[in-house]
Amino acid sequence: MEIVALYLLLPLFVLLVLGVPIAISLGLSSAFFLYLMNIPELELAARPIPIMTLVTEMFTGVNQFALLALPMFVLSGELMNRFNIVDRLIDLARYSIGWVRGGMAHVTIAASTMFAFISGSALATAASIGPIMIPAMIKEKYPNAFAAALVAAAAMLGPIIPPSTPMIIVGSQLGISIGGMFAGGILPGLMISAVLMIMSYLIARRRNMGEVHKFEGVPAITRSIFRALPAISVPALLLIGIIGGVFTPTEAGAVTVAYALFLGTFYFRTAERSKILGALWSTAKITASVLFIVACALVFNRIMTYFQVPQNLVKLMVSISSDPVVLVIIIIAFLLFVGTFMDELSNLIILGPLLMPVCTQVVGMHPIQYGLFLMVGILLGLLTPPLSLLLNVAAPIGRVSVGRVSVVVLPFFFAQVLIVAAIAFIPAITLALPRLFGFVD
Repeated sequence: MEIVALYLLLPLFVLLVLGVPIAISLGLSSAFFLYLMNIPELELAARPIPIMTLVTEMFTGVNQFALLALPMFVLSGELMNRFNIVDRLIDLARYSIGWVRGGMAHVTIAASTMFAFISGSALATAASIGPIMIPAMIKEKYPNAFAAALVAAAAMLGPIIPPSTPMIIVGSQLGISIGGMFAGGILPGLMISAVLMIMSYLIARRRNMGEVHKFEGVPAITRSIFRALPAISVPALLLIGIIGGVFTPTEAGAVTVAYALFLGTFYFRTAERSKILGALWSTAKITASVLFIVACALVFNRIMTYFQVPQNLVKLMVSISSDPVVLVIIIIAFLLFVGTFMDELSNLIILGPLLMPVCTQVVGMHPIQYGLFLMVGILLGLLTPPLSLLLNVAAPIGRVSVGRVSVVVLPFFFAQVLIVAAIAFIPAITLALPRLFGFVD
């Protein structure tokens, strides 16, 4: 542990402090460690690892069939967004629930929930919903900071509700069923959506925020459903196909891309050559950056596994307490801490293998339950300064400082922390649907 801390973790920390991108920091610190291990005069040479391991493990990290789903789901989300399909979802949310007290806040949450079934990304959800809903909320007399905070908190649903880029990464890396995680993420996502709506209702009522709209009747809702039906059918097609065993998650990604192109070309007629090329270019950039992080982080993880860091971490945590409740609280606090300065994908890839023995062997979580607990806990880092990526997306749209939004978002943040704890202690939240669909015995 001392060797790893001094020659691997310390260089990584120094590079991060200097502002070096996380993927490059992981790669350079791993390369530096492997180089030192091959110098005969050093103590590290007693357990040498060939320097070519850096290349072979990076290739192994991305040479996985499951990861082919990543660009497919990113591309389908990009196409859906650029074809203006999100507008139909917002209309449906507005007619269905916009008449309740705090209506525009509910519309924001409902639209984010529906878009999460398409996008699979928190940042994509915030970037798509924010420019439409934040100005609309401000126009209806919601405070700027509240509008931005709500969009940021609701954007967390993007990766939790399937399809999900982080689920693909976690499942492929830890050997957890991606289909099982897709099914397991539905209930936690809907729970977060419901809690955000309840809190928005109470806050709007107590502070007298927002305008109250009249109910426009069932015919208006019916029309909006028919207009949004093709978009709503995307997640239905996806989930039925995966859960029913018609196709794998990777094949499902390709199917959703083809369906998105079909809708944009023949139904909505919003597909244009420039939009498709823009979606392809954005997908290439996102996929390349994610896979580069995956490749570098896998080498980093292999080194730590070789030096039995996960096993030593289990011993350390058990020495603190063997009580599952105490361990879960420690792990949640740790995830919130690392989320303040590292992005979610890097944390998932680095911490996933390290914390898995603690959570599955000591606490007793099922692998699917652990994967979702880890993912939702780490995603909370998107709301915590100084990194706070979601706040940095939403605050400029609302024309308010990130510092102000970080204060206003706290009630939503703490509610989501409680849901993370519920995921850890109530297995049915994440395992009921996977068990129903045959992913869990």
